[in-house]
Amino acid sequence: MTKSKKNKPQLSHEEFEVSQAVAKRAAITRYPSPIKAKKNPMSKQEKIAFIADKFRDIMLALDLDLTDGSLARTPERVARMYVEEVFSGLDLNEFPRVSFIEDQYQHDERANMVLVKVKFHSFCEHHFVPMFGTAHVAYIPNGKLIGLSKIPRIVRFFARRPQVQERLGAQIADSLCTLMDTQDVAVSISAQHFCVIARGIEDENSHTITNVLRGAFDTHEALKNEFFEGVNRKYIQT
Repeated sequence: MTKSKKNKPQLSHEEFEVSQAVAKRAAITRYPSPIKAKKNPMSKQEKIAFIADKFRDIMLALDLDLTDGSLARTPERVARMYVEEVFSGLDLNEFPRVSFIEDQYQHDERANMVLVKVKFHSFCEHHFVPMFGTAHVAYIPNGKLIGLSKIPRIVRFFARRPQVQERLGAQIADSLCTLMDTQDVAVSISAQHFCVIARGIEDENSHTITNVLRGAFDTHEALKNEFFEGVNRKYIQT
């Protein structure tokens, strides 16, 4: 006898948010950026004013004419860009709000690998020039799924600060391990660095690749191969 549709089990999509304590650990990670905490930190507007004043001195030292209409507001533009945009990830309060749903899509008693491709830009902390590239982030669900938009937000949170690529990958992986309560996480980053492109050796074709493999991605060859097949797959753009 065929069961009616009314008797079929309905999937639950109830969301669960992470606690503040877990979110804080995920924002700092075991590989923290060299951020010096202050007892009385400046407000955003105070930081903008301070940086603009110092950047004005830099421009004057370079013999630039700040009375020129094109340059007059550059110190403030740079300061605002630093505080509100490209270095906004220095503020732990900017860590994205994260929620989960229960993983009800396992098969053969095994969860499916989730792989997300994320474009990002950051700044080299050695020369304060841009680096940009692609992060492939994968995990094996441990009973819960994170919203797909949250992974790009996490990547960009850690990218929006002075960085080195090795730390960036480690922070993304460690943060996701903390949030997902699993060690089965992999991160592969391919990036171009303007400290290599625009100065020094001036190699426009240089790419730096770093990989972080944890848990089953490190110990199971089949899963590792599946991850890198996804990383190397050519995506068709329409």
